[in-house]
Amino acid sequence: MMVPVALPDPALPPVFVHSGWRCSSTYVWSRFRALPGVRAYYEPWHEQLATLTPERIARETPRASGLRHPGDDVPYLAEFADLLSPSGGVAGYQPRFALDDYFLPAGRQDAAQTAYVSGLVGHAQARGQTPVLACCRTLGRIDWLRRRFGGFHVVLIRDPLQQWLSFHSLRKRPRPTYFELCQYVLLSEAAEAQPLARQLGLPTPKAGGLVRRIAAVRRRLKRAPARTSFTAFLAIYLLSYLKALPQADLVIDVDRLGQDADYAAGIGEALRAGCGLAPDFSDCRTPPAHDAVPAAPYRRISRQVIDALDARAALAAPGPAALLFAKLSKAMTDAPEPPASMRRRLAGWLSETLETLVPRRRRRARI
Repeated sequence: MMVPVALPDPALPPVFVHSGWRCSSTYVWSRFRALPGVRAYYEPWHEQLATLTPERIARETPRASGLRHPGDDVPYLAEFADLLSPSGGVAGYQPRFALDDYFLPAGRQDAAQTAYVSGLVGHAQARGQTPVLACCRTLGRIDWLRRRFGGFHVVLIRDPLQQWLSFHSLRKRPRPTYFELCQYVLLSEAAEAQPLARQLGLPTPKAGGLVRRIAAVRRRLKRAPARTSFTAFLAIYLLSYLKALPQADLVIDVDRLGQDADYAAGIGEALRAGCGLAPDFSDCRTPPAHDAVPAAPYRRISRQVIDALDARAALAAPGPAALLFAKLSKAMTDAPEPPASMRRRLAGWLSETLETLVPRRRRRARI
């Protein structure tokens, strides 16, 4: 079964919401979903769509997720219910769409992915609904999507340290979470970051299907320290936003969205002016900062990652990257420094002791 591709309706252009994981995208999607005349697809590039069934749609709800998402028992994926193929899975979806094509070059042709997205857009438009596609896997391919589907593109951005800590806080044991594993997979396959990927010991790019690649990084890095996880996350964070921000029609700072009522109201008005939809963000509340911060040299890691990606000039340039630089700078200013090692503490004590003893010895020698 193929998704029927309707001719695009210029009166109902699509809205794309691009985000990283744990960046309030579920909340923002839920606000669009609450609007009349909107068909809001949740994570339409997620690999689980390849095997989606009616039973799984009914089972996957915010209450059951354990991910601290807004909502209760309304299934996340209800909008896909009438797009399932008889053999299972969303019609037209291929698992490679999830992460294989995360950094999809704008000029690359991909007939299957184009047909899939066209089907989702057309399915909503044929019912007189505005299609909204919100996903955590599209920051690296906004340009590709814009060239083919036009529409209005919203980018969500969050404090990078708090975003990574949200990944880390979901660990039920000292093993990397799914979100951390995805960062490892993406970094292992990012052309711009191969030296860094090899330095972290990541597997060879695209060795098998996605499930196999996630399993490979889990085996290799299941005991990796926090600094390794944060390094991989920050590299993908920077690469993603350096690609995404110049293509955005609107950037939403989700840290401010829940703290500043005027900012939230202004974002609603900007959306109304840009795409004709005005979701209500008045109930948005920024979660408290994570108190449990694993010991790691976050500032040194950030400098090393920036240098490894040769990103200093891009971050310092005026324009869209200014917000990215501001978010990173504030996060690193607030980041705790790890306690000094025993060797460093001993060296410091010896240095201080010598500084106090040497002058006394000199005075005695003169007497």
